[in-house]
Amino acid sequence: MSAAGGQTALSVPAQPGRGGRHGIADVTTEVLTRMLRDHFIKPGEEIPGAVFLTEVTAPERTGRRADAVHIATWASRGGGEIDVCEVKTQRADWLRELRDPGKAEAWWPYSSRFWLVVPNTTVARPDELPEGWGLMVPKARGRRFQVLVEPAKRTPELTTGLLVTLLTNTETVRMNALRRQRDELGDRHRAELQRVRDEGGTARNPHVEEKLALLKRLEQALGGRLSGSGGWGRYVSTDEAAEALAAFAQPHIEQQRGRERTVRLASTLAHHRNELTRIVGELEQATALPKADEGPSA
Repeated sequence: MSAAGGQTALSVPAQPGRGGRHGIADVTTEVLTRMLRDHFIKPGEEIPGAVFLTEVTAPERTGRRADAVHIATWASRGGGEIDVCEVKTQRADWLRELRDPGKAEAWWPYSSRFWLVVPNTTVARPDELPEGWGLMVPKARGRRFQVLVEPAKRTPELTTGLLVTLLTNTETVRMNALRRQRDELGDRHRAELQRVRDEGGTARNPHVEEKLALLKRLEQALGGRLSGSGGWGRYVSTDEAAEALAAFAQPHIEQQRGRERTVRLASTLAHHRNELTRIVGELEQATALPKADEGPSA
């Protein structure tokens, strides 16, 4: 039984509605639900004054779920009113709903209004609605839906079970929103890092390219990739690389430097030897005496 004069959700014959086809082209349930949220809550509002929940299980352990529930929290926007919505995108689903009123009955006492939301009137016609139901379809332009059938309005039963259900689902929505925000921020951060890497790759100067080439050769010689942290598997830590260079490269470097010093010393000695030879020759010429058979000239 409902809170409105003892009437059940599907107990009264249908009321006439507007004729003709209304709505938009067929869309998925996910898309239509997102459009419905934008109908109730303006996108981008930091404090929307309302809560929009999806897949909300009815109180009292009935197990029946409403596709969407809108709760107004501001008095200026109908504070305390609860709109329960059934979202249908296939006519077969709507006809099955008519044959099984359990979901509507489970939520009827806890709603201010009960809506059927479809993309167009080929899914559900206004004259098929049970008494008390409302019918909404999206407009071709704008976020607000077109109301084809006004629903009956009543005061919802605010039970402890209803409050627990709404609060639980609100917290779930909040946590899911935070997770989505975290994932979106992470994706943007990774995309920005990749962009910086890509731009940096095209703007490298020759000195950087030379250093990177030397680093690559060093990693090939070490047999692994250099890592700032500890070495593991194919990674070689900088400390390990430094020890390897000290153990194997330093003796070779010292030997090479010693060879260079020896060559320089030999070159210096050869230069001095030539200089000494020249000086000795000059001294011999300067101190040479005349031969014995050579007398003084007359």
